[in-house]
Amino acid sequence: MEYSLTAASLGLRWRLGLLALVSAVSALLSQVPFVQATDSQLHDVLTRWSPNRSVPPEVMLVDIDERSIAELGPWPWPRPVIAQLMQALRVRGARLQVWDMYFPDPAPGDPVLDEVLRSPSRDVALGQVIVVDPLVQDPPRAGRLVPSLNAPDLCAGSSSITGYFGVAETLHPSTVGHITATPDSDGRLRQVPAVICDAGKRYPQLVLAATGALVPDGSWVIREGSYPWDPDRWLERGAFKFPLDEKGRIAVPYQRPHTAWPAISASRLLDPSASLPSLQGRVVVVGATALGLADTVSSPYHPTAPGASVHAELMGAALDHAWIVSPRAPALIAGLMGALIALALTLLPLPNRRPVWFSTGLAVAVVVPFFLAFMAQLRGVLLPVAGPAVALVSYGLALLLVQADGQRRQAQRLAAHLESFLPRGLAREIAQQNPSGESLGKTCHGVLLAIRVVGLERWTGAVDTLQALALVHAISTLTDRSAGAHGGALEHVQGEILLLAWPHGHAADVSASIAAARELFRSLEPLLARNELRQCPLGVRAALETGTFLVGVAGSKSSRRPLLLGPAADTVLAMLPLCDELASPILVGPHAAQTEPVDTLRSLGHFLLPDQAEPKPLFRTDA
Repeated sequence: MEYSLTAASLGLRWRLGLLALVSAVSALLSQVPFVQATDSQLHDVLTRWSPNRSVPPEVMLVDIDERSIAELGPWPWPRPVIAQLMQALRVRGARLQVWDMYFPDPAPGDPVLDEVLRSPSRDVALGQVIVVDPLVQDPPRAGRLVPSLNAPDLCAGSSSITGYFGVAETLHPSTVGHITATPDSDGRLRQVPAVICDAGKRYPQLVLAATGALVPDGSWVIREGSYPWDPDRWLERGAFKFPLDEKGRIAVPYQRPHTAWPAISASRLLDPSASLPSLQGRVVVVGATALGLADTVSSPYHPTAPGASVHAELMGAALDHAWIVSPRAPALIAGLMGALIALALTLLPLPNRRPVWFSTGLAVAVVVPFFLAFMAQLRGVLLPVAGPAVALVSYGLALLLVQADGQRRQAQRLAAHLESFLPRGLAREIAQQNPSGESLGKTCHGVLLAIRVVGLERWTGAVDTLQALALVHAISTLTDRSAGAHGGALEHVQGEILLLAWPHGHAADVSASIAAARELFRSLEPLLARNELRQCPLGVRAALETGTFLVGVAGSKSSRRPLLLGPAADTVLAMLPLCDELASPILVGPHAAQTEPVDTLRSLGHFLLPDQAEPKPLFRTDA
């Protein structure tokens, strides 16, 4: 008799109001900066849990690693060595060289390097660092900033340039892009500005500048993303496309650890005898992993990932269109997620006990948004997580408050009803003891089947406790199973007697109860025969009748006991002792016999049962 918190237990207004509230809270929370930061960290966790995506075959890394430093000397290398590396990549057929490095100061050998950079092939893209953080004190100003005349017509953010590491005055590369890192407040790099603008000049990100070199005859096109799943805008050039958020930033689509990228040690490129993978037609990202060069960023996979892996991820996603985007309508999506999960939580059958219900609901509120976000991220979409989860937890608390209020009102109504026939103090005590405030029982008009295991009480005193408990448990289990298989239920057990009920009173319930009794005889008799003793024989008797009975509970909250009372119960209990006298293992009462075909029953005559005013006809059916 527990209070079941389901959709039916709440009024329509309550349900609609709570669902609307969950949707609104989810949508509003998804716009809170702290919640958005939490979502970013949760998506980092999902990134680490996701299977690594295969590496695009068009991208290769050239690594200035410890081996290269040992063989070619400490960084920075002489400019002729840099020129040799560029020329070696060109000879091996690299389609484009993306250098995740910058050369802001003039150095000996610049004419040699400049000659390579001025090549008509225009296959080298260099980096430059732009400082836009106003909190940086004494920002550097080295070299010259190289704007792009063919950069996309957009600007990321509104901060002005305060410093830079640009390109040496002695170098004239055809393609230059910024490699400015803009980490979030937790230090992790999740997005980069697509284009930085200042004084009417535009400075594209290195991968965008490289894309311009890959598609020299194309032009940049900006189009709105589809509502609601696409990003705010798409930036396209030829077959390449880049997602932009509302601030003109590109999210870095981390899909594999840095070690998953194929890499060639830079020094091996200068070894004519080295056997290297083919670079024909590939985009080569040149970066450094050697200790001491400080070219690192924090990513979901590594606290100190090489900067080259960021550009490799961006270039790889642009080549195979494998972006992971933030949708342009996160509030709408968060609201829909919250409302749908809350609706499912309300409609699903949940445990009746309040602690179990709350723990189940809490698990659903946290796990389901996280699971949906995980599945969506595998499809390339970043769904909000924290907002819907918090809203759903609040929803669960609201449901508990509604439940508590409903119990209080039910207890008040029950107390008022009990006071009509009980002393006021006792009525209130009973109403408060009832954990749900609902009725303490219900009156039924149906079929009652009494099963008696004859000799069980005497037998349990003659065997060891374990055997006695095992047999009692087996009898209860088989009885409950047979009752359930035929549409009934085991409602009460007292000593040797088990009472089974079919509370709806359908005509077919009499046949079902007889079938259950016969099935019990077939399953219990061999079990009892195996366990009985010569001095303690065991047997099964049954009696059934149709009538009125009460099914309920009694006692305090800590010790509730089921009870089954009423005229039908009195009748079947009075019929049981006559089974042996009439040599009938199953007796059927007169009301039940009226709905059973005559050829299945045999009349035994009229008998006066205890506490009955008139004799009643009884009938026999075979077991």
